Amino acid sequence: MRLRLVSAIGRLGVGLVLAVLGLEAARAEEAAAPVSTPSKVLFETHVAPLLEANCFKCHGATKQEGGLDLRRKRTMLKGGDSGAAIVDGKPDESLLVEKIDKGEMPPPKEGKLEEAERALIRRWVAGGALLVNTNEPADEVTEVVSRVTDEDRQFWSFQPPRRPDVPSVKNADRVRTPVDAFLLAKLEEKGLSFNPDADKATWLRRLCIDLLGLPPTLEQLDEFLADNEPNAYERLVDRLLKSPHYGERWARHWLDIAGYADSDGYLAADRLRTEAWRYRDYVIQALNEDLPYDRFVIEQLAGDELSDWRRTDELTPEMQRQLTATGFLRTASDPTYPGYIEPNEVHQVMADTMQIVSSTFLGLTVHCARCHSHKFDPVSQRDYYSLQTIFLPALDPARWQPSEVRGIPLATEPQLARVTATNQKVDARVNELNAAINEMTTTHRRKLLREKLGAERVTKLDEAKLDAATLDKLAAAVFTPADKRNAEQKTLVMQHGADIALTDADLVARFPEYKPDLDRLSAAVTAEQAIKKPTTLVRGLTDVDDKPAVGRVLVRGEHSKPGAEVLPSVPEVLIPAGQRFDAQPAYKTTGRRLALARWLTNPAHPLTARVHVNRIWRDHMGRGLVPTVANFGRSGAKPTHPELLDWLATEFIRLGWSQKELHRLIVTSTAYRQTASSDSAKLAADPGNVLLGAWQPRRVEGEVLRDSTLAVANKLNLEMLGKPSAVAPQGDGSVITSDDAAGNRRSIYLIVRRSQHLTMLDLFDTPMMEINCVERNSSTVPLQALAMLHGSFAERSAVALANQILATSPPDEAARLRFAYRLLFTREPKPTETAAITEFLAAAANDQLGTKAATATDDERTAAHKAAWVQAALVLLNSNEFLYVR
Repeated sequence: MRLRLVSAIGRLGVGLVLAVLGLEAARAEEAAAPVSTPSKVLFETHVAPLLEANCFKCHGATKQEGGLDLRRKRTMLKGGDSGAAIVDGKPDESLLVEKIDKGEMPPPKEGKLEEAERALIRRWVAGGALLVNTNEPADEVTEVVSRVTDEDRQFWSFQPPRRPDVPSVKNADRVRTPVDAFLLAKLEEKGLSFNPDADKATWLRRLCIDLLGLPPTLEQLDEFLADNEPNAYERLVDRLLKSPHYGERWARHWLDIAGYADSDGYLAADRLRTEAWRYRDYVIQALNEDLPYDRFVIEQLAGDELSDWRRTDELTPEMQRQLTATGFLRTASDPTYPGYIEPNEVHQVMADTMQIVSSTFLGLTVHCARCHSHKFDPVSQRDYYSLQTIFLPALDPARWQPSEVRGIPLATEPQLARVTATNQKVDARVNELNAAINEMTTTHRRKLLREKLGAERVTKLDEAKLDAATLDKLAAAVFTPADKRNAEQKTLVMQHGADIALTDADLVARFPEYKPDLDRLSAAVTAEQAIKKPTTLVRGLTDVDDKPAVGRVLVRGEHSKPGAEVLPSVPEVLIPAGQRFDAQPAYKTTGRRLALARWLTNPAHPLTARVHVNRIWRDHMGRGLVPTVANFGRSGAKPTHPELLDWLATEFIRLGWSQKELHRLIVTSTAYRQTASSDSAKLAADPGNVLLGAWQPRRVEGEVLRDSTLAVANKLNLEMLGKPSAVAPQGDGSVITSDDAAGNRRSIYLIVRRSQHLTMLDLFDTPMMEINCVERNSSTVPLQALAMLHGSFAERSAVALANQILATSPPDEAARLRFAYRLLFTREPKPTETAAITEFLAAAANDQLGTKAATATDDERTAAHKAAWVQAALVLLNSNEFLYVR
């Protein structure tokens, strides 16, 4: 023990050296008595030296893991992320004692305290944690020690992107955009280059699938093939980027990241979100209008904080758009409803929202720090809850608003006041009219009932002393159909009117004045109700008010164990040293989310631009420059082309955050236009095509496959925006759409109900939105082939495609095949393909006729020929060329 104390003296602060020397002198006088023998254990004399020697490395002047500073009793009482380290007089309730007794402090690799030392600390706490100096100086411990080291800040993704010079290359003639120069430089290091350019038809199909999510039309094919100008390709790109279908295609990518769904989730209840589609439409329209990405981010995180919309006279279209944009923060599954607000569910909604926000904009697994500091990245639990505290004014567990109740009325406060006043007056008049209808109906029913019962039975009723209210109940019971009567009505009818059956039609027949009076009053009710002014409650997010609850670390992520207080902030490693997160409150809002959004969209932010350009690169090229698209941290993959990533990020910002310009930059490159084949030398040098010396074919997504199938079958309904189309669960467990205009809309307009995932899309890896989907899988399983060969959707589509081929093209097989191949594959059929399918059609038609082949009528031959074409159409829809972008 003495040796450990002597060795510690060299590391002690000046204020503690004297205390240690005092302890040494005391021990000399006590003739080496055991550590646990002091009659009064004091912090400075007995405990501080032990902590200095064993604990200050992690909880001292230069480092404070978990926010815990053990240099003073005061800071131990304040505690760290997990709460107070000690409780005076209660060692069994003190985290410090618990951790020491369990051998968790110091960490096992650092050794552990001796039994006598542990007992001394326990005695100190049990005795009231006494001090020699009861007036502790504050100057040494007021400053919060940073938890981020200089080494942490040097990690590549935590540094702002720096614009590199475009490299020089040998084969400069293959460089169409700077993108090519960066890629070619890496290829040339391996003695490689790009593949030759693909043909124009391949370019067209590749672009249409990528930018629109639909195959090219025959008109687009003819127009592009006939355009022999040098810039024909670039002008095609411009036309496609201007198409309204561009927004539909790329909105689907974004909605994956946002975790969009039209229902709350959670088992069979899965309540619908009737207004969620407005956010989906916002994304489509924002992309079509090329809303700058920085503005796109700001509106989704803080659209409600961009203007004083509550107090203006009228909401402008821009204000309505911005409020709708905050639907991004309402996509997480939420089972809460009036009467059911469980803390576990509430905190899970908050955690899921945090995961969506951090994976979308930061590209980091921040959610891993919910229960403990991140195992790989410099993201502490305090960082996590500081970030969550930004959203606490809106998502406050103590003032939780259930899913169907929370929303933003698309009206200002003055408008709401006027609407409320008008509607209250209307309601009052409607109540008066309904009361008049009820009184008139009750009076006539009572009269008719007395007449039907007859004088003798009415007398008996009078003798039974039935009051007017009970008589009215009897009248209502008699006029109610027998199968709809409640228990009381059944009893009344049994007792007093079992043989009487009356309807409102009997009232009309008996009292001629009744029907005109009823119609007049009912028309007045309808007219009054038409005056009411409904208010749309858009599914968005606003602060409850500008007085938020205090943010706290939750020990081990458990809501029942609140720990240290935290201020709203972002991960410390992403803030330049010495800077603080600052928000400006406004009317009924804290401004925290707006401050977060502006921090994210600062051009110097290390992650925002990098993360987004990497996603768009992946969606065009099949793999991100950072392969782990939502993990730019230490446990993620390193960028394959770091200079290109930084150049794209800085260029994206230079282009005004224009997503369409970023698309144009990528798809006009040589890398995008090249062929897919690779020779043996290239495969040997770059087996995974990481260097992108060849185009990488990939299967289309489930939505693209469904939409493309409907398009070539001439069944696709191109109606844009609006409420989603329904899906229908079947008895066999499958989920389908109706075969009508609503059911044949583009897949982005189908309702996304978590419990009823469209089977066709489910089979082809369209994600079930549990939280969000940062990257889709691309699987190949037998059920896909079964659905495309035998499923009802595929069979209906094959019939429609065959009908279109037979009706549109000239009446000979070669011409029909040319039409089909141009429609499905954007190319002419090869002679071998024409011969093989012509032979198949003849054989299939003969099989249909069977023994009637020689004597069949013209109608029978036509029917057999059509059936053969249906089979051929089904095979063509199942070809790899239709399923893949080549």
